[in-house]
Amino acid sequence: MSAPQLSFDDLANQILAAGGGIGPSELHGFICGLLAAGARPDKSRWHRELAEFLDLDAIPADLARNALALAEQSERDLGDRNFSFQPLLSGSEELAERGQTLCLWCEGFLHGFGIGKYTGELLPTSSEALRDLAEIAQLDAASMENGAEQERELFEVQEYVRMAALNIFIECSPSPANGSDGSVSGPTLH
Repeated sequence: MSAPQLSFDDLANQILAAGGGIGPSELHGFICGLLAAGARPDKSRWHRELAEFLDLDAIPADLARNALALAEQSERDLGDRNFSFQPLLSGSEELAERGQTLCLWCEGFLHGFGIGKYTGELLPTSSEALRDLAEIAQLDAASMENGAEQERELFEVQEYVRMAALNIFIECSPSPANGSDGSVSGPTLH
């Protein structure tokens, strides 16, 4: 039986209580970026990376434990052939808040991918996806207003981000599906 997933609000409260200056979406994006760059959950590395990212000297035990569990779950979800991976975003009714957490998730992903120091050659699809994530991270979501059209647009961008992260993870991860030259033998996600 798997452990219950930590909610967005519970993780936000733990980060806030620890004195961290980022939110759950940015943290999850950071973790996913590290994973996509090839890092795998390792207690000592993740504690160090998490402390640096949160700009904290020490990470409370509950936050450290939950961040490691989030990393392990994210690794499973990113590698799931059923594409079950979902970015950890706010469930707010306010479109602007949900949009902002998506932008922060992208920012965290890019930061994590950079910290992860991927050493392979990026395929064009991953390079393009990283550029797109950088553009999404810069969007001004604060101006979004609740409405059916903007709801649909946000959903489409969110789905693109989800698939881009999966694509980067699959193309950059050393796995049996990847050839020794880094090429992917399976289908590319778009």
